[in-house]
Amino acid sequence: MWCLIPGGSFKFHHMQERKIKAVILPSYQGNIIRAVKSLKTDTISIPLPSADEVLVQIDAAPCNPSDLAFIQGGYNVRKALPAIPGFEGCGMVVETGSDPDVMMLKGKRVSFFSQSESGGSWASHIILKAGDCLEVSPEMPVGQAACFAVNPFTAYAMVMHASASGARAIIQNAAGGQLGRFINALSAMEGISVINIVRREEQAVMLEESGAGNVLWQSDTDFQDKLSRLAHQLNAVIAFDAVGGEGSGQLLAAMPPGGTLFVYGALGSRLLAGIPAADIIFKKKIIRGFNMNEWKEKLDSKSFSEISEKLQRFFISGKLRTLVRGSFLLEECEEALFGYIRNMSEGKILLYAKK
Repeated sequence: MWCLIPGGSFKFHHMQERKIKAVILPSYQGNIIRAVKSLKTDTISIPLPSADEVLVQIDAAPCNPSDLAFIQGGYNVRKALPAIPGFEGCGMVVETGSDPDVMMLKGKRVSFFSQSESGGSWASHIILKAGDCLEVSPEMPVGQAACFAVNPFTAYAMVMHASASGARAIIQNAAGGQLGRFINALSAMEGISVINIVRREEQAVMLEESGAGNVLWQSDTDFQDKLSRLAHQLNAVIAFDAVGGEGSGQLLAAMPPGGTLFVYGALGSRLLAGIPAADIIFKKKIIRGFNMNEWKEKLDSKSFSEISEKLQRFFISGKLRTLVRGSFLLEECEEALFGYIRNMSEGKILLYAKK
C-alpha cells in the first residue's frame, strides 16, 4: 500500500493507515498552465495522527495565490515530491493523537492553515498539528470558514498596525482582491481612509459600487500624479504592497516624507523596481516586509483567540464576507484553477472531496 509520510514522499507502509482522496502534484512546473495540467486526483493512504496531531475531514479548501506559486515551485515553501497542494481549509476533527489537550479537539469544527510536509488541503483529509487548527463557530458558513485562517487575519493585522501608528489614511494596491476588500471594511470601522489601486476598469467599478472610495485605475495616463496628490492630501504615510515590481516604486514615490511601504506579496513580480533612492535618503521613507505568521507568533493564545472570536462575529453578522465564485470537486481542479487564474477578483474557488 502506498502511503504519504512526513517528508512528502510516497512509500510502502505497513502501519495503521487511512485511505484518502487527494490532488497530487508530481513535479514543480514554472509555467502555470503546465503546473495546473500536471495535477492528478488519486486515492492514497496516510498514517494515523501522532500524539500532538489531529486528522481533519475536510469540508472545503480554497485556492489562494500562494497555492499557485507553490505548484510552480516559486513559493518560499517547497515540499518533497509528490505532494498535496493547498495550505488552507476547514473541516471536522475526526481523530486525534494521545495528548490530552489534543484529544479535546475531537468533534470540533476547525479552520486551518498548514504548510507541513505531511499533507495539503486539496484532499478529503489532512493531518495537522493541533496548533495549526482554529476552532470556528457552527454559525460560520462552510465557504467563509474555509477561507478564514489567512486573509481576514492578515487584513486585521495590517489595519490594526496602521491604527496603532496613528495613520488616518493608507494606500493599497491589488485593492480589487479579497484581501483588499477586507482592508476597506476593517479600515472603515477604524475611521481610516483607503486609497485603492486597481489594474482593471471593472475592478474600479466593483469597488465603487461596494462603497469604497479613492479608487485609482493604474492604467490612467496621469495615475502617478493622481496618486501623489491624493496621498499628500490625505497624509497617507502607510502603503501595503501586494504586487511588487514597478508598483512598489510608484507607491513609495507617492507617499509623503516619513512614509513606510509594507511589502506582503509579489503578484506582479518577485523583485521590487523603480525605488526612488533619494526618497529613502532624504525623505526618510522606509520599506519593510509584512508576514502574517510572524505577527501571529508575537501574540499570546488569549489575545489571538479574542481576535478570532471578533472576526468570526463580523463574518456571522455579514460585516465581512469572502466572495466565493464557485465550488468544484477535487477531480475538477483543473477547470476550477484555470477559472480562478483568469479573474481572481471574481472571488475564490472552493475544492470539495464530495458535494
